[in-house]
Amino acid sequence: MVYHVEDKAMNKQIIRNAQNEIFYEAKLDQENGWIYINWIGDIELEDVKRGTQAYLDLLAISGCRKLLNDNSLLTSNFLEINEWIEANVLPVAVRTGLRYMAHILSPKFIARFSGIDLGLRLKPVEFHAFKELKKAEKWLNSKS
Repeated sequence: MVYHVEDKAMNKQIIRNAQNEIFYEAKLDQENGWIYINWIGDIELEDVKRGTQAYLDLLAISGCRKLLNDNSLLTSNFLEINEWIEANVLPVAVRTGLRYMAHILSPKFIARFSGIDLGLRLKPVEFHAFKELKKAEKWLNSKS
């Protein structure tokens, strides 16, 4: 797994695609007790695989029970990717401690629908979809 680590504590991750564009940014927000992931642009399944592996690495070292997953800058359709996430990422994330996921929906209709579909697949995780970052943060902060 190759990704750029911004600091030695691995509190921030950045991954670029083949065109050298950033498509994934993750940050361990210790003050709020969650991991924030920002997905950017039009991404492919291989990009999602790289990003989710980086997230699982960060989850493993942090022990965070909360994820703030931001798709507000995402333009890709995730429907076909959700099945892969359900089968390959979710079991590992739950075993590693994930309990709550706030998901910020993409403004693009198809990508927004993909986000809702993902929530239906995350049964072991308490999931809530939002249109606004502040509401997602408030909800996550209400979880212990």
